[in-house]
Amino acid sequence: MVELDNFAGHNIHLETERLILRPFKDADFDVAVPFYNDPDFLQAMEGEPPDEPITKDYLKAAGKAMAKDGFLFAIVEKASGRTIGEVCLQWMNLERGKIEGEKVTRLPIGIWDKTLWGKGYGKAVVRCLVTHAFEKLGIDRFCPMDVRADNAPSKALWQSLGFVVSRELDDGKTLDFEMTRAEYEKRVQ
Repeated sequence: MVELDNFAGHNIHLETERLILRPFKDADFDVAVPFYNDPDFLQAMEGEPPDEPITKDYLKAAGKAMAKDGFLFAIVEKASGRTIGEVCLQWMNLERGKIEGEKVTRLPIGIWDKTLWGKGYGKAVVRCLVTHAFEKLGIDRFCPMDVRADNAPSKALWQSLGFVVSRELDDGKTLDFEMTRAEYEKRVQ
């Protein structure tokens, strides 16, 4: 049974040493709005600000699209109990990332509170969801998409976990990364 206020529509709960990944709730949008209005966070997540103001309704529309194609999680810091970000283990919804006969996922992620950037939270979330995707969902390929080439922390995160650049877009300004099942299995042996 799906719990009340479960915007995400799934019941997957995962944990790392310092974090809980739980289904995203409607109330999490209220927490997210101020962070999405921080220019540093917005630059890291979106690159360019949207044409309209970022409100709860704006974020809910984006969240609804993500939840429809995957598993939208809130990232909760165990020590404080605070919701500190969002991540969506999403079935590939971009044509350039789809591969005939393969189950492919992507992973939009954001740690909202920039005072927590660089503390390993993103890496822990990605490791957890990569394992879940390959081991529980039986995917063939995991593809972080639309990583801005000038976002050094994001590039470093994916590369440190064994992801490789699969394509460059916009004259090298945007990168897509990937890890195949064979590469994953080599890393976990």
